[in-house]
Amino acid sequence: MAAEHELIMREGLDAALRRASNARERAQLRLAADILVQEAENPAATTHLHSILCTIYLPHRRTEPDLAWQRSNGEGATLMIQPTKDEQGRYYGVPYGATGRLMMIYLQNEAYRNRSRQVELGRSMHAWLRAMGVDSSGKGYRAAREQALRIERSLVTVAYVGPNGKERWQDTIIRGSFNLLPPDESGGRQQELFPQLIQLSESFYEALIRHPAVLFEPAIKALAGKSLALDVYLWLAYRLHALERPTRIGWKSLHQAFGPNYDRERDFRAKFKEALKEALLVYPQAIVELVEDGVHLSPSAPPAPPRSVHYLDMRRLAHR
Repeated sequence: MAAEHELIMREGLDAALRRASNARERAQLRLAADILVQEAENPAATTHLHSILCTIYLPHRRTEPDLAWQRSNGEGATLMIQPTKDEQGRYYGVPYGATGRLMMIYLQNEAYRNRSRQVELGRSMHAWLRAMGVDSSGKGYRAAREQALRIERSLVTVAYVGPNGKERWQDTIIRGSFNLLPPDESGGRQQELFPQLIQLSESFYEALIRHPAVLFEPAIKALAGKSLALDVYLWLAYRLHALERPTRIGWKSLHQAFGPNYDRERDFRAKFKEALKEALLVYPQAIVELVEDGVHLSPSAPPAPPRSVHYLDMRRLAHR
């Protein structure tokens, strides 16, 4: 548990805020308190994601349109996302950044929640993206449209070797097309960006049902605009509750997993420490220690309820 959660639960939010030395610390305390309140008030606010995307991540920045993205998690799993051409021979690249991650989470969670390859889009997806903090102006419209085109034209290959044998599959993410309107025809009417329904591909859907990771939606919302912090949260959410014993992860391994955009490990370390801090603020049960040569992980409760939160004094936490 992060020090912020311990302080809030021991002394209450008001007392904790009086101890803060600057606006950033006060904001972190308010976020930590909000997550504790959300866990108690919204225990069913879970989100599901294919577990492979909790250990291997989308790029943080735009990549070359025709460049395949391939990464391994060092534990037997490999993910490759390969852009494919449209009818005019154009490549759009692989999904990336915060909006790409959020759209992938939405598609998978809706399919898992309804146990159906059919996913409702239209206004539902826009409402969810807005709830997650995605800009609903023209800039947000263009970002969502770009990521949709990338998702539509991505071919995914997953290979896994583990104690239960080998698994390998290759398929698109969705079946068919988003049928997006050209920007000059949409007129900025965001409700027309997506059709009413889309289908996940059979292989992608079946893999999701077999290997889901359970996340806490308010945590996703809190990190929605911070792709590195979101990746760290996804990793911890999937990894910690499956640990059988304390484990140390060195800086070299962390850099390989999370830092493809950072050439120097020294630069990555500073960014990772900041992202880890943000991830721990929204995952109170995480037992993680930052040490000189990396991070020390200990078995922890999963991030999504049900869990024992009935003892919290909501009046002390809720005053913000």
